[in-house]
Amino acid sequence: QIRAFVAGALPAERPGDFAQGTMDLGATICTPRRPACALCPVNDNCLALKQGDPEHYPVKTAKVAKPRRKGAAFVAVRADGAILLRKRIDSGLLGGMTELPGTAWTARIDGGTGADSAPFAAAWRPAGSIRHVFTHFELEISVHAATVGDLAAPAGHWWSKAEFIHSEALPTVMKKVIEAAIPGATKKPSSSRSKP
Repeated sequence: QIRAFVAGALPAERPGDFAQGTMDLGATICTPRRPACALCPVNDNCLALKQGDPEHYPVKTAKVAKPRRKGAAFVAVRADGAILLRKRIDSGLLGGMTELPGTAWTARIDGGTGADSAPFAAAWRPAGSIRHVFTHFELEISVHAATVGDLAAPAGHWWSKAEFIHSEALPTVMKKVIEAAIPGATKKPSSSRSKP
């Protein structure tokens, strides 16, 4: 209905200017709170103004609860403080970015988030959990951490030294995971340059 109405009002010449003007009207005059109806160049045709309640529009739809997914992430710390990382597959959500070893993010609420899901044996300890909201779902990750000595990086993984973690291509959700296990680890180290 809206598309049909706008198609009828759209001028044949300079339709881009019409679209820009419509957006400017909504951003500056016909705002959701305290619309400036007296200044509106099209207020003669405004049904909301005629009904006496322009602030009632647009009607907001009720928020739909986002689906929840769960997973586990494992923060393996080498003796020198380096953290074990890997690259996500190139396609899909956060494609090609850096992540910690972990499980798939699933809608299952039973299992799959404990230390028994770790990629290798170690003295994993619970390090809390984090929540992260994506556009289409909410994610809860159980965080586990372990100091693993001088373990060689498994295939497809690498050790990132503590001073370089901040420069890795870590998405926010992975930074939250690391911070749960090692507070301050993803912050850029401040330079302690002395002044002459």
